[in-house]
Amino acid sequence: MTNETTKQGRLIMTTIAVLIGIFLIISAPYLGLKALSTPLHRLIEVNQIQDPTGVWDTPVGILTATFYVWIALFVFGGATLLMIAKDIYADKKWARPLALTIMAIPSMGGMTMVIPWLVLVATDALGNKNPDAGMSPAIFIMIVGLVGYFVILLTEKADFKTKIAQVITFLALGVVGGMVFMNAQHGVRHFLTKGPFYNPTDSNPELFLGGFVMYAATVLFFVTIGFMAARKELGWYTGMIAGIVTFAGAFLTYIDRYNVPSGQEWLRGAMLSAVFVAILVIPWIKKRVLGQL
Repeated sequence: MTNETTKQGRLIMTTIAVLIGIFLIISAPYLGLKALSTPLHRLIEVNQIQDPTGVWDTPVGILTATFYVWIALFVFGGATLLMIAKDIYADKKWARPLALTIMAIPSMGGMTMVIPWLVLVATDALGNKNPDAGMSPAIFIMIVGLVGYFVILLTEKADFKTKIAQVITFLALGVVGGMVFMNAQHGVRHFLTKGPFYNPTDSNPELFLGGFVMYAATVLFFVTIGFMAARKELGWYTGMIAGIVTFAGAFLTYIDRYNVPSGQEWLRGAMLSAVFVAILVIPWIKKRVLGQL
């Protein structure tokens, strides 16, 4: 991003920042809680009854904790957008990269909130579809975030090829970052059911990599969005680190769990991380996103 924008473009970004900031503070927390409540009811009242031997206890705590973290981030993000709206209009160099990073919160957070609805509400433990599932309220959080994300990204004055490179890169950052977080949910869910001490047949180091390490790596995706939006080469390095770490963690976990259905989630995650790394190393994309062309 160059921060080379027209006055009209800055007015659009400022308006979007204010509207989405208000939405994140006032509406998003309630939509998030609704998106959490229904899956938890289904998990306890339907899935646990259908499959009493399944791992249903740890998801309650994991989903509750992570949804609350996202909701808190929504509110902080909304307040930040309101505070920097005037700086976006003033075309301050740091404001647009920060705004883009904030817009990634509802985009990725909304995405990760939708997945439990698809898994627990849209289907049951036996794989049967629920005709009354409806749509997760979190879809609105995700859509609002994506609108803000791409408005902030594409409003700058740049040639068409640069915009294409930006869309590819920043879309990959959001999609892979969200997938990494969801893989972390799976890894932690299984890891927490194991014993507290390492045992080759019990506690699993691969699941630690596919769980808690994935949580930590998610933070790197947000950091990368901010630095790459500011066209700092440091962002390219943090992105590569995030891609390599998440590929290794997901692939090692897949090797350990290839013979169970959930193992496919880590394989998909590893493939996405590999594609993300491949995108970053393409010279044409790297140079255009970092402003070196």
